Amino acid sequence: MSKSTFITIILSSSVFILIVTDFYHRIPWYIQFGPIILAFMIIFIGAIFEKKTDKSETKDTAEDKQTSRKQWLLSMITVWLAIIAMNIFVGEPDMKAFNIRQAEFWLFLVGLPLLSQFNFKKSTDGT
Repeated sequence: MSKSTFITIILSSSVFILIVTDFYHRIPWYIQFGPIILAFMIIFIGAIFEKKTDKSETKDTAEDKQTSRKQWLLSMITVWLAIIAMNIFVGEPDMKAFNIRQAEFWLFLVGLPLLSQFNFKKSTDGT
């Protein structure tokens, strides 16, 4: 398993646990936030002990970027559907960012991630 796949798996699972446990109000904070704190600690420790690699080995092709973009969009849609389903079937969460009846959800979890996927040309690009 590659390093990037491992990091993606631990971050995705810890964020998913964070979202799901937010809907259950009696769960202690360390169960809700513990996995994401642990994931960041693992990533930080791994970054400390990582060997330096040559930059020429890590170049991404256009096809790799397109594939990662599709995977990102699929993961975002999965998160949106999970949050909407939890709102409908379980009830309202503690955080406003996961409540579909609040503007924060639509702005920060839907609007901004979608806007980040567009390629805006800057006036300083020279094109």
